[in-house]
Amino acid sequence: MASRDLALGAALGFSSATTLAVVLMRKYLREELRPPKLIHSPDERLEEDQRLLEEVKLSLRDYWPHPVLEFSGYMSTFYSGFWAVMPSMHGTGSLETIALSDGGEVSLHWYDPPRAETDKVLLVLPGLNNNSRTSFVQATMRHIRSEGFQAVALNYRGLTSDLKTPKVASAESWADIHEVAQHILKVKPNCELFGLGFSLGGGMLLRHLGFEGERTLFKAAVTVAAPVDFTGACAALESSRRKLFINFMISQGAKAFMLQGLVKSKFRDRVDLKRVLLATRLSQIESALICPLMGYATPAEYYEANNPRPFLHKVSVPTLVVNAEDDPVISLHTLPFDELKRNPRIYVAVTKRGGHIGWGSGGLGAGAWTDSMAAHFLQAAGRSHHSRLDKGPAPQAFGTPTARL
Repeated sequence: MASRDLALGAALGFSSATTLAVVLMRKYLREELRPPKLIHSPDERLEEDQRLLEEVKLSLRDYWPHPVLEFSGYMSTFYSGFWAVMPSMHGTGSLETIALSDGGEVSLHWYDPPRAETDKVLLVLPGLNNNSRTSFVQATMRHIRSEGFQAVALNYRGLTSDLKTPKVASAESWADIHEVAQHILKVKPNCELFGLGFSLGGGMLLRHLGFEGERTLFKAAVTVAAPVDFTGACAALESSRRKLFINFMISQGAKAFMLQGLVKSKFRDRVDLKRVLLATRLSQIESALICPLMGYATPAEYYEANNPRPFLHKVSVPTLVVNAEDDPVISLHTLPFDELKRNPRIYVAVTKRGGHIGWGSGGLGAGAWTDSMAAHFLQAAGRSHHSRLDKGPAPQAFGTPTARL
């Protein structure tokens, strides 16, 4: 009798577990695997825009969020953040120091020595708390290399070279991108230059593209988890207890990166280091370090002076903006969708999961989904660029009716 009850209990337990697994799998397939939203204003007069739009739609279908590691934005963000602070186990490449026109210095991390046979170069712009040695940046360069690009990452002022001017790694680093792009094209004069920016690096890339407009040296670009409106994104990071916790974690890493070059430089006396070390929010670091050092009256002035949002309408090359609904760092409501949609050169992809730079491959591969997405988009944009050149200049069309696909 006892063995019979035991067998019956085991059967019921197995049945319940199976039923629960089926229910969870159905929910995962129905809710978590829904296609990311694509927000774009198609220009029907540009044939290459239609082709690129189809490429983006196809690439978006490849995303499978991990059922455990990407169950929530906070979980995927902390998981990716853990790996981000770990040194890369595959660190490779060489650093090249670049002297800028104002006397400052940055460095380029070439994953491979510049090769004559590679005609596509991708400049990777790390985020606020990252540099070219960060594990996910190295992984991105390794993946991009396998897709046929020459991979090179930018290290901002004071990160790998001496701080020669009172400008630290910050949102203002967007102003250095043009000189860096010019240098790359001197090293590789016949190449096509593309850009990929993570988090703040993505925001800086958008600011550069908007400021330069048709003069930009980039053929296409991708931003991942980028703040598109600095003012709104920073305000959102102080809007709740959970946001303040995230803010605290980011600010502690930001201190380390911003102080790297400063503490050894002749500009350290311009900053109250004790006040910086006691800061618990990004705005406090900006008030204590960036404002006195770089000449801003307030953090608000610093945000506005470097904000990409007012320049979105001037972006003139195909640009993919990828963000997640559950990103706890860059809140989705801070993205100015109406302004993004007005420019037919901008494609916005919004996934349900992914957190802040937490997109994985769903356990189906070694790389991040955003790496593959970026490579496919940039390759397609490069093909469209060649097609447009073959047919002559296309008409400019800004402010066309918007469409949500």
